[in-house]
Amino acid sequence: MEIVMGISGLLEQYNLLSPHEITQLFMEHGKLVTFQKGYALFSPGSKADRIYMINHGEIKVSRGTNDGKEIILDLLGPGAIFGEAEAIMSSDWKNSALAKKDSILHYITKDVLQEQITKDPRIGMWLMQRVGAKQLETVNLLETLLFKSANAKVAQVLIDLAKDHGKDIAEGKLVDYLITHQEIGNTIATTRETVSYAFMEFRQLGLIDTVKRRTLIKDFTGLQTLAQAH
Repeated sequence: MEIVMGISGLLEQYNLLSPHEITQLFMEHGKLVTFQKGYALFSPGSKADRIYMINHGEIKVSRGTNDGKEIILDLLGPGAIFGEAEAIMSSDWKNSALAKKDSILHYITKDVLQEQITKDPRIGMWLMQRVGAKQLETVNLLETLLFKSANAKVAQVLIDLAKDHGKDIAEGKLVDYLITHQEIGNTIATTRETVSYAFMEFRQLGLIDTVKRRTLIKDFTGLQTLAQAH
């Protein structure tokens, strides 16, 4: 009898790594590095041979266009892991990574990671799951860029930031992350002026406010509904 097992079946055979085990993997087998604000961790064309985990700080992952513009692909904070797909494929970096503030990271080289996978196959399953999740994120990003209105795109960025950096306070959910309208525009391939206009409309609708240069989401459900609109 033929037994067919897809990726989900493989994952079910293993207890995936816990957050604590992932942290231990980087701390015990990785190297600790520090980067000053503005330092470029890597740029397009350089060899991708390591996976990073952020301990402290913020990293911006972006890609330049042929006309000199920047598209922001990720804004990453403590606990974030990046670089796994490129390292696994032994490809060159296609993106750039820049420290937005002084940052401390651990990294594991591909060779060390392969050694650890032979000792604990769960690490390989964990990487497989992460790469698959990244592919889904890319599909969702393309859908956002192609089919959503400018206001829906801006709303989606705020929702995503709130999930990663949101703090519940009496007035709503505070996005505890400094990001400019230009950076939001670079994330969704639109202009700073368009983002500023969307923020003005959101304030008029009572969806958001600004507290000490940070965005306060007063009506999370309303903003989420707007983000889902086309």
